[in-house]
Amino acid sequence: MFLFAAVGIAFAAVPPVHNIVTDSRVDSRSVITGMNKSIAAIKTLTYLMVYTERLEEGAMHSDSSSVKFQRLPHKVFMRMSDGAEVLWCADANNGNAWVHPNSFPFVTLELDPDGAIMRKNQHHGVEHAGYDYFGNVLQHAADKYSKDFDSHFLYLGEITYRGIRCYNIEVIDPAFKYVPYTVLKGENIMSIAKKLGLNEYMIMTHNQLSTYNEVNKGQTIMVPCEYAKMITLYISKSSMLPLLLRVDDDMGLFEQYVFWNVKINPAIAADEFSKDNKAYHF
Repeated sequence: MFLFAAVGIAFAAVPPVHNIVTDSRVDSRSVITGMNKSIAAIKTLTYLMVYTERLEEGAMHSDSSSVKFQRLPHKVFMRMSDGAEVLWCADANNGNAWVHPNSFPFVTLELDPDGAIMRKNQHHGVEHAGYDYFGNVLQHAADKYSKDFDSHFLYLGEITYRGIRCYNIEVIDPAFKYVPYTVLKGENIMSIAKKLGLNEYMIMTHNQLSTYNEVNKGQTIMVPCEYAKMITLYISKSSMLPLLLRVDDDMGLFEQYVFWNVKINPAIAADEFSKDNKAYHF
């Protein structure tokens, strides 16, 4: 899709780390609990994200975006590496996003954030910006494996990543596989994924569907039994927020997100979430 041009940054493997240290006073449950508390305390957030996602045909797509995030009311501004801009405010524009593609015809579009244009070759919608989405994914897994938590959430010690001390956590499901699911009345791929704590893009492509609404009541589709076979997290000791999040399925790398220059609860002026901001191009 023309909005999201690749920048040639790929992460076929987890980036190198140094000085792995273990601490018997720390375990995976305490780290995940601390991370969830830090996520819940976020009101505003700014960061640069570099991501890699595996597309339907198996190619890896990489890009970067600078992000401004506000939780309540929920608002997101994103500027992509190619200069394209996206502004989405849950309480404005009938839920549609303003999009300036920074390419011909150089006009501002109003698009459904979960429609075919904005979600083409995208694992996530703009409303998934920030940490809430993956926090919910991990909490769903924690609830599912509450009686066997330490077998699925592994604490691998402290590491130094990009000069920052981090906790290294792996969330594993060795029995990862696809299982049948019967679509209920009113459901689509997105609602099914949200209910089951899964990724909608993974479900859509595995079932060779072209849109997220291409299912009907009573239809049987295949869904993964968990979000991933393995999720790797490097969680900053100081902020207790992930700096790296890597997701592997049965085919290897599915998606990876690296967070740079994370600023927690900065003051963000109201006009930074306005399409009339003169610094933007809407």
